[in-house]
Amino acid sequence: MALLPFKINSAQDLSFLKEGIFDMLTSRLSSEGRVEVLSREQIEGAVKTEAASGNINETTARRIGNRLNVDFVLFGSLTVLGENVSIDAKLVDIAGARTALTFFDQSQDLGAVITKINLIAADINDRMFGRAQVSATAKAPAAAAAAPTAKPPPKKSRVHDHPEKVLQDDGFITQDKSEGVSTLGIDRGATRESQPQIWRSASFNHRINGVALGDVDGDGKIETVTIAPHTVLIFRSEGGAFRKTAEIKESINKYLIGVDTADINENGFAEIFVTSLNADHKVVNSYVLEYNGKKFSKIIDSSRHYYRVAVTPDRGRILLGQRPKVGKPSAGAIYEMKWQSGDYIPTDPIKTPRNTNLMGLTVGDVLNSGQETAIAYRDDDRIRVIDPSGDTRWDNRERFGGSMLYASLPWDYRGQVENKWYFPLRLVVWHNKTTKESEVIAVQNHDLTSSTLKELRYFTKTYIAGYTWDSVGLSPRWKTRQLSGYIQDFNVGDFDNDGQDELIAALVLKEGRVALISEAKSTIIGYELTSPQQPES
Repeated sequence: MALLPFKINSAQDLSFLKEGIFDMLTSRLSSEGRVEVLSREQIEGAVKTEAASGNINETTARRIGNRLNVDFVLFGSLTVLGENVSIDAKLVDIAGARTALTFFDQSQDLGAVITKINLIAADINDRMFGRAQVSATAKAPAAAAAAPTAKPPPKKSRVHDHPEKVLQDDGFITQDKSEGVSTLGIDRGATRESQPQIWRSASFNHRINGVALGDVDGDGKIETVTIAPHTVLIFRSEGGAFRKTAEIKESINKYLIGVDTADINENGFAEIFVTSLNADHKVVNSYVLEYNGKKFSKIIDSSRHYYRVAVTPDRGRILLGQRPKVGKPSAGAIYEMKWQSGDYIPTDPIKTPRNTNLMGLTVGDVLNSGQETAIAYRDDDRIRVIDPSGDTRWDNRERFGGSMLYASLPWDYRGQVENKWYFPLRLVVWHNKTTKESEVIAVQNHDLTSSTLKELRYFTKTYIAGYTWDSVGLSPRWKTRQLSGYIQDFNVGDFDNDGQDELIAALVLKEGRVALISEAKSTIIGYELTSPQQPES
């Protein structure tokens, strides 16, 4: 194995870290008789020949690996912004038998770099070499002679148990009592006592990448559909209970980034539109699930379209689609799609400015004129209202959105480990029955890097805001109190089947940076959207 010098991106002189990272990875990855790591002197000449500029990408790494006649090459970078540090690394199998593995971690303390490198090394040992690190434990004393087995008591019915207790007992989610979010709600200048209380599920030990609401089993009740990176999960909230009703696991060759529901084929069952990428985040590989009366199965697979469902003032839910080009995630026309002859076919185009990505676009009565208007994120996470000709009618100077979901682009030869292009977040146009106005609802995730670094994002706090059109632009109406973490997706609908709309969001409390070592943690939050909306002072 060859460990190439990590690129250090910092205003400070941190060149000493190159040697420290090399020494630590060498000691952690070397294994007598199994893994031999070349010395600095052995790789120095090859690096100078193949990467004289110091910029190394996967192609360069393969050339260096072939020159050195090694099986694996590890390269990466360390970026320091103030007190925040991110580490990117990629392990390349020179023979090409396995897809290159990527690793990422970050901290708010430069002193934690060694700990993070240790985690990455442990992850490489486990995923590539099958050497999982197991902590030593004292040998347990011999068990006492087993007592005669008593007949177990009759199993108590769990019908009336709290749903979160059922999920915890089943080992599906864990309860976290540390985050006091129960007092958070919509901030309209009201006193704390009059604020609506936020509902929160127990914590999930994965990142929730998307959330949608719809009657997906045809029983007239609304289900909550969430996606983890490789799983679709379906829940029902009713009468104070929140229960999982289905779980559909997907191949690791699909990475799920978006979910929507709508009965587009009009058979009484809302389809589940899952937007996904392939394992290396380069190609769209989406699919559609539908309930057949017994189980959820795919009616469309390996689609090259992004999917989004929009709610229009007159036509109800419509399906939008976009087919991007490889390496150009926003290069493709956006269309309404309809069910014809067993497939979803692009029909009427939605005119938009160039490089508008569907994942951050919706259509609705944005202007409160009774007409359909498109609204979308620009590529710099600013919101713009789009007129029927596809031109920008209005745009916001403030940044909103902020997603951690990304596509991998071709190398731009700047030496980064992975060239990430981040998808925009969802926008929702919701009709407020109390004020009889449409509101545009958007998330603002606060990026500690202030978007100054292309590949690095570090979200620490978030809120959701509602806006209405005032003939000049979008004017703020309300916003939630600030939450710790970041919101990856949200939606609006009758979440708990009480006849009133709720705002539901996937809140990521902890980002799982290193696979199999650092575990993500997410939760679903929500509150009613039925109280009168008042402009902020």
